[in-house]
Amino acid sequence: MPVATIPPREIVREAVLVGVGYFTNKTLMDEDFPILAGAHKDTMNLSRLLTKRYGYKHEDITILVDSEDAPPESWPTRQNIIDAMEKLVAGKQAGDHIVFSFSGHGCQIEALIEGDEEDDMDEILLPINVTVDRQSKDYYVDFIRDNEIRDIFVNKLAPGVHCSLIFDCCHSGTASDLPNVLVQSPIITPDSPYFSFSTTSPRTTAPARAPGSFARMDTLHDGHIDDTAALCMQPSARSGNAWYLDDREVTSWSACLDEQSTFGKKSGGIFMKAFTKTLDAKPNPTHKDLLRELRKNILHVTEEENAKLQTRWQTGLLPRGSPQPEEYVAPRPQLGSLRPDSILLDTFTL
Repeated sequence: MPVATIPPREIVREAVLVGVGYFTNKTLMDEDFPILAGAHKDTMNLSRLLTKRYGYKHEDITILVDSEDAPPESWPTRQNIIDAMEKLVAGKQAGDHIVFSFSGHGCQIEALIEGDEEDDMDEILLPINVTVDRQSKDYYVDFIRDNEIRDIFVNKLAPGVHCSLIFDCCHSGTASDLPNVLVQSPIITPDSPYFSFSTTSPRTTAPARAPGSFARMDTLHDGHIDDTAALCMQPSARSGNAWYLDDREVTSWSACLDEQSTFGKKSGGIFMKAFTKTLDAKPNPTHKDLLRELRKNILHVTEEENAKLQTRWQTGLLPRGSPQPEEYVAPRPQLGSLRPDSILLDTFTL
């Protein structure tokens, strides 16, 4: 009697892409948070990349944006985002691929658990319905805390599921609370554009970092690449030649350090544009190469913006008597991973 064969299961590829412009949130406007006209473009650009380069189907991509054309269930409220995140993880099996992205405002608040964060600050995402309570310890109401993101995309994720998290927002370095990496020695010199940032920059209110203070970071970033290269030569856990404590495939890509701010244009955030542009040209680089290209692209864009600022000031296009504008400081992209000692030389995919 012939033995029945079970057809192989089709790999699931699903994504949730969030873009918050805050066009209707008067609370944040009163708090001097700008409207983010390019946040919706970020979801469009990433959706195009996923379908064009990585085999995702349009019907398997959920987009949450604060658009008049979007139904209430598709607005990026806290509850809708949490529900979409939970649904994205639920039922996934080894070999499946999921992507979550957030383009919007990010902030920091006092850590929920003492000693849980190196800087004693939790990173948070601000949905469209976020409000402010000046009497509250957290100040903000209806935000999404990094602990929640970690709980959903790490603690609730089945082994073998490939999960990519992408954050184009300020203070997003450890937005998913992935493990840190210890660096043998800081390699960024004081003249590096990534060394520190001004307290008076138009895009950040974070204090400048002290020399060498980045020697121990919560995530991998471009400044760690050369230091960690030797540590990454060991075989991947998937090869069967090495054993790791965690076999969940979770990585996070963030626009900047926890202490930094990032910026964008009407055409989208500079990080998301660099991310999609780089992968359009080369869909499957190593994580190391992708991180290098993101750094180079963002540095180039920042230098261009600074040149434009100086030209406007020198030619009198800024209001009469305006002081010389503060220059933008290049945000430093971050890579987080559950396998920080081996991820850089692995091939990237979504």
